Amino acid sequence: MLFSSREFIFVFLPLAFLVFHFARIRFGGKAAMGLLCLASLVFYGSWNPPYLFLLVGSIAVNHVFARALTKMPKAGLIGIAICFNLALIGYYKYRNFFFENVELLTGANWEMDAIFIPLAISFFTFQQIAVLIDIYDGNTKVESWLDYALFVSFFPQLIAGPIVLYREIDRQFADLKAGSGPGTSLAGFGLVVFSVGLFKKVVLADSLAPFSDLAFGMVDRLTILEAWGAITAFSLQLYFDFSGYSDMAVGLGLMFGLRLPINFDTPFRSTSMIEFWRRWHITMTRFFMMYLYSPIALAAARLAADREAGRVLNFVIAAALPIAVTFLLSGLWHGAAWTFVAFGAINAAGLIVNHAWKEARQRQLPPLLGWLLTMLVVMISFVYFRAGSMAEAHHFLGLLIAVDQILLPNWLIGFAEQTGIPWRTLSFFATGSYTVKFAAWIVLGGGLSLLLPNVAKTAEDLRPSWHVATATAAMLLLAVGLLDRPQAFIYFQF
Repeated sequence: MLFSSREFIFVFLPLAFLVFHFARIRFGGKAAMGLLCLASLVFYGSWNPPYLFLLVGSIAVNHVFARALTKMPKAGLIGIAICFNLALIGYYKYRNFFFENVELLTGANWEMDAIFIPLAISFFTFQQIAVLIDIYDGNTKVESWLDYALFVSFFPQLIAGPIVLYREIDRQFADLKAGSGPGTSLAGFGLVVFSVGLFKKVVLADSLAPFSDLAFGMVDRLTILEAWGAITAFSLQLYFDFSGYSDMAVGLGLMFGLRLPINFDTPFRSTSMIEFWRRWHITMTRFFMMYLYSPIALAAARLAADREAGRVLNFVIAAALPIAVTFLLSGLWHGAAWTFVAFGAINAAGLIVNHAWKEARQRQLPPLLGWLLTMLVVMISFVYFRAGSMAEAHHFLGLLIAVDQILLPNWLIGFAEQTGIPWRTLSFFATGSYTVKFAAWIVLGGGLSLLLPNVAKTAEDLRPSWHVATATAAMLLLAVGLLDRPQAFIYFQF
């Protein structure tokens, strides 16, 4: 069930909240954690019950690895544990992609059954890899089966993050079991953050979705102006889809007295690619930086030092190469398709140029120019994120620079004839009323993406007031009133 579905908002969440806090008060924190873990498994199983066994099996096997690594932190054991997790995600998510590409290279023809990708397999697998590495490095310990099971399965973060580190949550579990946790004191803050996230998802993202879906469904008929409108609409849809989910996850955590890490921090305000990736999908970026980029960069730096590389070569080996590898793999993490690899490659190129500019000690760009260049790179990468194939993405990119296709719609024929600009009946900007409606949503979405504060980050600084109560109620009412529209979280597919 989606966080923005009626069954979640009016049935699952109230029941889980009441049962959890009743059990916490009446029977203690350990009993409440057990019931919350059970509720989380029910939440996951509601999507596709057979894959519940996969989640439970993954938790069980990784808990065995975690206990063993706590006692014997051996390199061979952590290697086996990581290979187990990568094999799991590789089979379900990348098997067919691998064989399809082998077929293209070799001309072989294999019969491959379609595989339904288990929900959230990327998130719960990477979260467990992180805790295993942390145990091996001596940064954390896992003892309780219940703590570990809830750490992985906690429903607010299970489906699409944030990717939580065990050391961010274990002390909170200990306080909960000891009866010294925050109880319901964070629930009000959680409701506010959840309401903001629900508003972003249902009112903003789901209102922009029909525009981007329609435009990307007629790529071969778009003009340059329509193409720019389409990618702007999708960028804002993706922004509010993921921002809304991230806010709801943090808000739900607070309702249960648990503080989850912030995963999204107004990235469309960024004036550089480095800043953008510090603000977008923060915990995924952190995972790749800690467990992939840093080891590669350290090994590359040593190699460059041993070879006494010059400044340029040292940058290529110790910075550009690790960034490229990290973001190519992070692109593939998003999906088993070359379009996602291209998405990672474009962001890698933007980051490498950004770091090279800093390494050369060039003067910082004016904020507006930095913002425009950053958004240009991000939106180009989003073309690959949204396109169904590389050919479609390339065609769409061609539309973005097709200056010979600057055409006005037929409903602006008077203005077109006065200015000498060609006109015709357009497929996307077909009518004036539709185009005005589209423009209004773009202006509203763009303005809010730049101006709306990150409530999830500052929730506990809020003070009860009529302003907060009125704004929260208004967002809830607007969102609940629009729940019947088609909706789907984009990041749920990962």
